[in-house]
Amino acid sequence: MKIGITTILKPDEKVIFFASLKSKEMNMPYFERSGLLSLMSERYEIEGFLIYGRRLPVFWTKEGIYKFHLGTAVLRIKNLQEGNSDRLCSLLPDDCHDLLDCTFGHGGDATVLSYYLKDKGKITSLEKSRVLYEIGKSGIEKFADKNETITEGLRKISLLHVDFREYLEKAENRSFDVIYFDTMFKHPVKREMNNVESFRHIAHYDELTKETLIEAMRVARKRIIIKERPFSKIFRSGLFTEIYNKKGQSTAYGVIDL
Repeated sequence: MKIGITTILKPDEKVIFFASLKSKEMNMPYFERSGLLSLMSERYEIEGFLIYGRRLPVFWTKEGIYKFHLGTAVLRIKNLQEGNSDRLCSLLPDDCHDLLDCTFGHGGDATVLSYYLKDKGKITSLEKSRVLYEIGKSGIEKFADKNETITEGLRKISLLHVDFREYLEKAENRSFDVIYFDTMFKHPVKREMNNVESFRHIAHYDELTKETLIEAMRVARKRIIIKERPFSKIFRSGLFTEIYNKKGQSTAYGVIDL
């Protein structure tokens, strides 16, 4: 996908300077903002724009705009605060102190996990997509929810721009209590498709393989958790201790205990 960098309409000099700086840093072309993005897209043959302004950056395509948001994470955290359980959090061992989230994406799971672990644990998240990394990093640093505990959880996440396969290959043995994978689904959940098209354009679709899981088993101390569609072939790899697949749920969790 051809991606360019631009600014909001009527940017000040500070915004222009920062966008130009990001253009060089990310090795992406910078385009002076001139009117509608749809017209700029046709004029410069650019399919998507990462837009910088006075607030958080957003990503534009003809299908829509993707901006940093926590989505259902806010509701999940509210449910936890009311004493209810969370499908993902319930799979963490009681003595989890550090967790590697291999696929940050929009950051919802990482935020919920960070809130759940509170001060007893830390979250390191990885994101291969440079655009998602830039949007996510800005969100972690600047996004503020009216619920201060959600914001506190968000701020504690350490986000790195790296391919999870490369990171795992270089990681030391038994360096994280838990490793979590939530790779992009090849078969998206239908009810989510219309809301995430811009996101899907910039996400990476790296397949989670048995070889990667074996590498993760070297790096993890206690458990590996994988979120996938129930029919995913990775669940037939023979590595899983248990697979949690509730009737009526569009996703399943697989657990490898070490």
